[in-house]
Order: sequence, then C-alpha cells, then structure tokens
Amino acid sequence: MCGITGFYTLRGKHRIDKRVIKIMTSSLKHRGPDDFGIYVDEKIALGHRRLKIIDLTNKGRQPMSDSNREVFIVFNGEIYNFLEIRKELIKNGYKFNSKSDTEVIIYAYKEWGIDAIHRFNGMFAFGLYDKEKNLFYLVRDRLGIKPLYYTIFNNKLIFSSEIKSILKYPMFKKEPNLEAISSYLSYRYVIGEETFFKNIYSLLPGYYLKIEEGKISKVEYWDIPIIKNKKDMGKEYYMKKLKELLIRSIKLRMISDVPLGAFLSGGLDSSIIVAIMSQIKKEKIKTYSIAFKQKEFNELNYAKLIADRYKTNHREIIIDAKKYLKTMKELIRYKDAPLAVPNEIPLYLMSKVLKRDITVVLSGEGADEIFYGYGRLFRSPFDYYRLKKIPYSIRKLFFKSLIKKYENRKLDNEIDHFLFLYNYFPLNEKKFIFNKYMNELIKNDYKLRKIFYSYFNRITNLNYYDKISYVFEKIHLVGLLGRVDNSTMATAVEARVPFVDHNLVEFAFSIPHKYKLKWKSLFLFLKAIFKNTDEISENLDTTKYILRETFKKDIPLDILKRKKKGFPVPLDLWFKGDFINYARNMLLDKNARIKKILDQKKLGQWIEKNIAKGDEDKFGQKLWMILNVEIWLREYFG
Repeated sequence: MCGITGFYTLRGKHRIDKRVIKIMTSSLKHRGPDDFGIYVDEKIALGHRRLKIIDLTNKGRQPMSDSNREVFIVFNGEIYNFLEIRKELIKNGYKFNSKSDTEVIIYAYKEWGIDAIHRFNGMFAFGLYDKEKNLFYLVRDRLGIKPLYYTIFNNKLIFSSEIKSILKYPMFKKEPNLEAISSYLSYRYVIGEETFFKNIYSLLPGYYLKIEEGKISKVEYWDIPIIKNKKDMGKEYYMKKLKELLIRSIKLRMISDVPLGAFLSGGLDSSIIVAIMSQIKKEKIKTYSIAFKQKEFNELNYAKLIADRYKTNHREIIIDAKKYLKTMKELIRYKDAPLAVPNEIPLYLMSKVLKRDITVVLSGEGADEIFYGYGRLFRSPFDYYRLKKIPYSIRKLFFKSLIKKYENRKLDNEIDHFLFLYNYFPLNEKKFIFNKYMNELIKNDYKLRKIFYSYFNRITNLNYYDKISYVFEKIHLVGLLGRVDNSTMATAVEARVPFVDHNLVEFAFSIPHKYKLKWKSLFLFLKAIFKNTDEISENLDTTKYILRETFKKDIPLDILKRKKKGFPVPLDLWFKGDFINYARNMLLDKNARIKKILDQKKLGQWIEKNIAKGDEDKFGQKLWMILNVEIWLREYFG
C-alpha cells in the first residue's frame, strides 16, 4: 500500500527536472511514510511513497524494475495471490530479487504482457513503463478499490494516487468543476470519470490506459459477467460456495508482514469477517469500534457481542461533536474533495488510533451491493411493477401507500424510477437553491442521467432487481471504496475489503435474487401487496438472506436479526442546536465561496424552512454536504 505519482511525455523526449517529481511524491508522504523513491529518464518520471506491508526490506523499494532495467513500475495496492503467480513464473525460469508482490507484477507482464492483470486477485493501481517497447500503461483494479487520477497537460500524461500531487505539477492551473458539485449533492459522489477539478479525471475501475507512439487508448479489461437466464442451483449450493469464496478471500487478505486487525461496527458484515478471522488465526484478533457520546448514536453493545464471543483484543473509541467538526477541514485536505458521507470522519479518527497497534485492517464494505443490503432500494422493483400494472384510479382506492410515496409521479421506465429513489438531493430542491449560472450549467443534470442510462443499457436483459445490483456495484461502490481509502491512508493504514474480491462478486451475480431478498412468509407477502417499499423493507422481508443463512451459526442472533443501519452520526441533532449558527455564518456570509453555486437568499430560506418543519428528511446531511463544499472551496480556491 503506497502513494504513486509521475508523468509520461507523450511525444518526443525532454529533459526532466528531478525536483518536480520529488515535490509531487513528497505530497503523498502520509500514504507511505516508510520509504521514498523516484526514477527519471528523458521520457518519464516516476515517484513512490512506500508503506511497508509485504517484504519489509529495501528490496521492496519502488520504483522497481526487472533485472535488465527494461520494465519499470510504481504500484499501489496488494496482489493477494502473488505467491501462486510467483511459483508459476519461477517454473518458467524467472529469478526474483525480492519477496514482494510488486516484482511479481513486473515478471508477470514480461511473461504474459498486459493480459497478466487477468491473473491478479487484489486491489491495485499502477503505472508500468516498458522502456524497451516505448509503452506506458496506467492500470486500475476491477472494482476501484485503489484510486488513480490523471490529466493531460503540456504534452504529458500526469497521474497520481491523489489529486494533490497533480496540482503540484508546474504551471498546472486548478479550476473547480462546478458540474461535479451537482453530482455530489445528488449522489454523494462524483459519478463517472470527472472529479471536483476541471480536466482531472478518475480512471474508471476495470480500465487501463495504454500510451503508444503518443496515442492514448482506453481499454475496459473487466466487467461483471452477466448471466441472463440463471439456472437455480438451490440454496445449499449457493451457501456452500459463498462460504468457500469468502473464507478464501479473508485468508488471502490476512497475508501480511505487519500486524493486522479489523473494524468491528456490530453490523452483519464486519461481524462475519471477524468471526472468520478468529477461526483462521490462533492469536487474538485486534478489533476496533467507534461511537458518539449520545446514547442513541452508540451501538458498541453489538460490537461487544462479537468481541466477547471470539475473545478479540477489542478497543472502543468515543468522539464528540467538537472533535468531529475540527476534523472536517483536516480530512477534506487529505481527500482534495468534499467528504461524501458523515462517517468518513469517525473512520479517519479510528484509523489514527489503531495505527498505534496495526498497519492493516479488514473492513466490511461491498456486501450490501451484491447481497441486497439496501433494502428499500433493492425491494423497490416490487413498487415499480405495481405502478406499471395498476391504473392510478385503482391505486387511489386500494393502494394509498403507493400514492403516499409516489403521488401521481410519471416514472416512464426503470431508470426514472431508480433515480427518483437513489437521488439524495432531489433536482427540484437543488434547482431552488442553485444560482442562475449553475442551473444553466447543469441543464437538469442531463450529463448525469446519461451516465446512468449508459450502465442500464448494458444490462437490458436482466430483471430490475439485478440491474439495481449491477448499477450499485459499478457506480455506488466506487464512492464507498474511495471513502475507505482516503480515511485510512491519511493515517498510513491499509484497509482490505474481502467482500470486494472479484471472484466473490462474480459468483454473487449468479445467485438468483430470491436468495438475497426473501419474504418472511406467504402471509407477509400478501400483506405487502398493499404497502410501499419503505414499509415493507426489513419488516416483511429479509435482506442479505443468503449471507445470514450461511453464517447463522457463527453470529449472535441479535446481530443476525438487526435491521440495516449505517454508521449513525447525529447530524440532525447538531443542526438543531448551536451548530446551526456555525452553518449559517459560514454559508450566508457575504464572502462565502458558495456564492459561485448557490443563491444565498434562497439558501437561507431553505435552511429556515427546514428548521421550522423539524422533520425534513435528511436535512442535517444535506446541510452538512453544502458546508463541505464551502470548506473545500475555501481550502483550494480561497
């Protein structure tokens, strides 16, 4: 796990100033405090900050090359099956100088070319320079666990693990990408390739860039295999295979030359990971939980159930509002972007504490997307099918619950229905607070809708349930993984995510949706016909059914029966207290940077209206997001 950066000259050769790559690399020190290295020739500059995880000797130093100095690499991540690949390469005559997975990538490339990436099980972002063939590759892992940003500027492809390094390149002019802010408010992340900075892009998961003779080609090397007509193999088959794959995934992610542990929220996913880790490892597992002082936002008792059952070396961390707010600016500077979800800050603070004991931590991200953990959204096709089949006149008489949720809204297709539910900050609400320039710029979020349409159009033959899972895996998951990478790497901690193993993901998409989201009984299914998804979810059905069934002997009943609850942050409570004055002063000040985007008069009206209502859905988080944008603008364009 490390920080990588560099630039490649597209046409011709130029003298490269080593000071530039040193400055760019130094900006990533927090990602890799253990070592530093650069490589420069007349074509390329590569920089690396190292966090030692595998092969702690200097032989693991990067940039690394083969013995003939024909292939050079800077690599961030882990190839978990590197030992298997290494054995095969040794049989083929290759000799290794180190015990690192980085060197395995180099010789795998020499043996199989860029197609070697299909053999890798892991999280990875790397720049690979084939000096002999004058080729350069920029590669990101299949599901986007590791970040990778790039820009084209001054006849160079400039890349990095974090945007801050690109901003250090001489003469590069940073500009805010205001359209990205609209995406952020709607979906909490910037959807697609764009970032909060103009002309800086995120390489999409499952893609690589290839540069040959000055020409850049973008190649999608992996996508989720789509099974149109799934053959039902039966519940027992899926349970057995799921258990095998997840145990293997966790075993691989426990390979480390430094101490490791696990986040333990008390939810289903982290509890399963800790249970399996405890069964694999003889020594006590180190586990970490975090919560707020307020009782209703403290779920440490659930984490303690697992910690006690598996006798883990458990640590609890308590934070308050003052510490939370103080940390916001700090973490925004690490991320180079507004924070996506409020629990990024607790995750960062917890990583700071656990860094004293461990360097590698396992985390539960990725289970909800493949096993239907977001119940209200994954059950929503049940709403959609009734909306399409039942005339409004009959709905009005017998399906008042659907009328309450959807009113007389015209949702012509599955995409419109999905976006109505997935949209965090509704377009009409955004348009009210946006200024005239911003409203003209976003054109009713046309570009954002186009991205969602492009993904839905790939999977036209799937049922709506599986379409939602596919879109979550391709769009939503990337944002979650970015949150984990940023919050942990800011403290030089490596987070590993067993549920994002591509073999497990591919298998999960072969499981019929009835095994992921199951009605509790026939009677409750009949009862559900007259209710909407919000009333149905986790009351009349069971989310992540196959996962719960597979590990029911390993997890306490109280956790197995728990409803889905993201890490609770008391935002609404804070914004009803003294904190609202802090938000008003920041956002309504005559010098506020948010004026570039929002109409301050309307913003003030929107704030007061929601405070008066007292029950506005997600108001606290929406205001928190706007505050994030203001802080980001001040930090980077103040």
